Formats: sequence, C-alpha cells, structure tokens
Amino acid sequence: MIAALRDRLLEVGDRPMLIDEHGNARSGRELIARVERLAHLLASEGLVGQRIGVWYENSFAAFEAYLAVEWVAATRVVLDPHAAPLEATEVLLAAGASALLADAAHRAGMPLPLIAYDDDSELGAGSRPPEDELPAQRILHLYPRAVRGGHLAAVPISYGNWRATIELNCRLYRSGGYGRWQEESEVMLTLQQLLHGTGLMGSFPFLHMGLPQVFARSFDPAATADLIDRHRVTSTGMTSAMLSVLLDAVPTGGLPSLRRLLYGGAPLGGDRLGRALDRLGDILVQVYGRLEGGWPLTILDQDDHSAIASGRADRAPSCGRKVPDAHVELRTSAQGELCTRSPMAVAEYCDADGWCGLGDLGRIDASGYVFLNGRLDTMVNTGYHVYPEEVEEALLALPGVAAARVIGQPDERRGQILAAYVVAAPDTALEPEALRAALSGRLAAYKVPRAIWPVAALEQIEQTKRSEVSR
Repeated sequence: MIAALRDRLLEVGDRPMLIDEHGNARSGRELIARVERLAHLLASEGLVGQRIGVWYENSFAAFEAYLAVEWVAATRVVLDPHAAPLEATEVLLAAGASALLADAAHRAGMPLPLIAYDDDSELGAGSRPPEDELPAQRILHLYPRAVRGGHLAAVPISYGNWRATIELNCRLYRSGGYGRWQEESEVMLTLQQLLHGTGLMGSFPFLHMGLPQVFARSFDPAATADLIDRHRVTSTGMTSAMLSVLLDAVPTGGLPSLRRLLYGGAPLGGDRLGRALDRLGDILVQVYGRLEGGWPLTILDQDDHSAIASGRADRAPSCGRKVPDAHVELRTSAQGELCTRSPMAVAEYCDADGWCGLGDLGRIDASGYVFLNGRLDTMVNTGYHVYPEEVEEALLALPGVAAARVIGQPDERRGQILAAYVVAAPDTALEPEALRAALSGRLAAYKVPRAIWPVAALEQIEQTKRSEVSR
C-alpha cells in the first residue's frame, strides 16, 4: 500500500497536493522527494522499525513526518500538539520511543534524541524508497490516551488496520456513501490535527486518491469559511462542537462548493441540527467510530439528515447505520455494549472471535439505526476522549489536594464538559483558578476541567451537583 501511495503521488507530478492556509503548496513530486530524504535521515539514525515520537501542528512537515515514519517501517507515537511538555515527556517515555520528530514549537526540554524538522528544513541528498509488504500486525500508529502511574494506555493501530481504514474511506467517497462525488474537482480541507479521526477519514484517504487538500494549523470559524470559499473545498470534517461554532461564520448563501461535511463526537440535537441544515443545506454526514474499532463504523448520511428535516425526528438521536465491511452488534454486556468485527478492529482490543468491544452502550432498531446510551467506563467525550483517572492523578500531584473526582457533565454544544471536585489537605485552602493554571502546565487544554469545586468530602458531590443545577 505504501508503494502504491508513492506511485500515485508521483503520477500527480507537479500539481499541488498540499496547500496551507496562506496558499503555499507542495506538489506530489515535491512531497515524495522530501519524504524520501527524511526517511533516509531516519534510517541513517538507526530508526528503521523503531518507535518514533511525532509532535506537530498541521503543516507540510507534519504530513512528511507521518509518511517518513511509515516509509521506514517504524511506529509513529503521535503526540497532541496541544499537550503540555510534561505530558508529552511522560507519553514518550511510557511508549518506549527511541527519538522525537518535532517542529520548532515542540522541541524544548524533550528527553529523547531530537530530529528537528520543519517546512523549510534542509535535507541531505540521500533518498530512501518505502518499505513495503510489511507484516499486517506491525504497529504503525500508536495513539496515546492517558498515562497513569507511568503506564501508557494507547491504541496500537497496525499497518493492516490502517490500510483497511484508508481503503474503506476511499470506497465511501468514491461510491457516494459520503455524498455526491466528482473526482476531477474534489478538494479536502483538514481542520482537526492529523492524529485525530479526520486524518483517518479525510487527510490520508485524499493523499491515497491523489487528490488535493488544504490544511489549517488550527480551527477558526471565519478563516474556515474563507478557506472553503477561496479553494472551492468540497469535503471537510470536524467535531459537532466545531460545526456549531462554524454556523455563526457561514455567509448568507451558505458554502456552495461543499458537497459533504463529516461531523462526529455527539449528535446535533434540536435547534442546532435545524439551523445547520438551514445554513448549509443537504451536505451533513454524521460519523461514529472508535480508534480501536474503526473510523467510521456507522454513518447517518445526507438522506437521513434530509429525512430528519422533513419530520423524521426519530432518527435525530441516532448515529446512523453500519458501514459496509463492518459488523456492529450488541454483545458481551447485559446492558447492551456495542461491538464490532472488521479488519479495522485493533487486535489487542478483540476477543478470540475477533469482536472488539467499544465501551459504548446502545440499541439498534429494526431498520439498523444505532443509538448510543452512555459508557461502560468513565470516559468523557468532550469532542476529544478524556479519561477522568488521568486528570484526577494530575490533580492529586498538586500541593494541597487530598482527594479529587473528575466527571463529565452534559453540555449542549460539546455533548459533555469536564468538571472536578477537590478536597483540600488539612489547613489548606484551594483556589480553583490556581488549580486550573497548574493543570495547564501538565495536561492538554482539553483535559483541564472547565470548573473545579472544592468540597469538604467527595461524598458531597451529589449534593453539590444538585445545587449547581438549581442555580
């Protein structure tokens, strides 16, 4: 598959393949030349087949670093660009990474051999073609979720899982599963960082199809609307919360070049869904998946959204029906846990029969529509998946915190937000904003609770929650 990607990008030749938010471009030929020189550098450092940290905001260098690690049959340990340095250090050490590839914003104080690589970095003349015919079970993409007690909880996506996911998404685009497709004029806009679901469902499938894409380093609603209009973007993806914010920036007349907007993280309920359909038209596609099980597993497609707009309110809470090639059933738990079986499912999360439990409770109606109904574990979905135990551990490491409990609370825009309850050590006063500031030095911003409430004992949490609701 890697060799096929190389051949496809060489066929693109001098046509722009990647375009940044300022209009700078990399052609297919330029992209391959830089990837193969960077792969040569990695090989010369003895990193073939090793675990390599990759820490970037979206950039030309980010795409090239991701591909170069794949080129040398290695494993990329992907770090969130918003992670705090201490958090990134803990991930790299717990993952057993041998080196770190990073841009200028993410280099200071790292404990591993550093390979500094940016958009304009000079590379030597050496070139290394990609390894191919690799064992399908080898890990390509190690996605860290949390470090607790020095142990890394991560999703080890294999080369085989990656290939199955990319191939499925290419088929969904080309078959019209994601909406009307006209290959000669398709353009992708990458807004989320590459390590998240949009990378699997959009950024890398478009590379494999040899189709151009624009990318932004971060999400800004007004800038996003301008990029879509200026580059005649036809496809993009974002979280439900991002979509809600984007609606405020959509000009009168909508975004006419867009043929599909993939969103996920939470359903768009009530007024927000109606507003999105009114402002954007018939382009919405809700996707549901899990990194351990596959992206996507179900789709609420454009026809479903049209049906909802026409009065089928029963479909609005659904995340859609299963995609081709993925089995989705209720198994394992008497409560009804969703499970999947497909080539996308990560082996470490599967039982002996190949079924991967997703941790989501739900139901499936007679027409095959899937409805989610909570979690078996404590994971909080704020648009990003956060494990409260990791945040609690960070709180307990702060001076004066004797006990902590972190929970998810409903939020109309994000689905959930994080809240924390803390108990002070004797003769200590805790200031919530000071605690938030201290956590910001240890965790990514999306893991820092929106609210922190001091309580005398954790048993007071239910009473405090009732008091907050009544205000």
